[in-house]
Amino acid sequence: MTSAIPGYTFLAMKAVFAGTFDPPTYGHLDVIGRAAPIFEQLRVVVGHNIRKQPLFSVEERKAMLERLVAAMGWSNIVIDSWDGLIADYALKNDCGVLLRSVRNMGEIPYEQVMAAMSGRFGNSLETMLMFARPELSDISSTAVRELIAWKRLPKGIVPDLVQKELEKRFGPLLQD
Repeated sequence: MTSAIPGYTFLAMKAVFAGTFDPPTYGHLDVIGRAAPIFEQLRVVVGHNIRKQPLFSVEERKAMLERLVAAMGWSNIVIDSWDGLIADYALKNDCGVLLRSVRNMGEIPYEQVMAAMSGRFGNSLETMLMFARPELSDISSTAVRELIAWKRLPKGIVPDLVQKELEKRFGPLLQD
């Protein structure tokens, strides 16, 4: 299947955007919203990162993302979860692109190694990097988790729905 934009023809394909999304942030939603029109289908996959201690279960994170995506009206996005290598998920779901978000240049070496490693599995999975908008480049789920420990969370980092879920679990959060 191909799609046409004046002057361009591209193969419509599926992409996977994987992360822990613990919790989902405006940075995540920005990448999802910018990537959705590029692909026939964007599969947002909530994973388990063995190096991170999660605030929310995979099912809770998935439910938040489903509600956020529904509220935005994005119809070609599938929210899923996976416990394994994302390259295996992509192959199982016919995804040709692994979408990764990059906040700053310091993240490029890691993403380059991960893309090369994915290629070693003998699949045709391509990695595409999407840079964070400058006004969102300081936002990360890790930063949110650290701020929560201090009962602080500035406005403009997480959507209201996520803010409410965080406050249910951790009590009121001071905002500046």
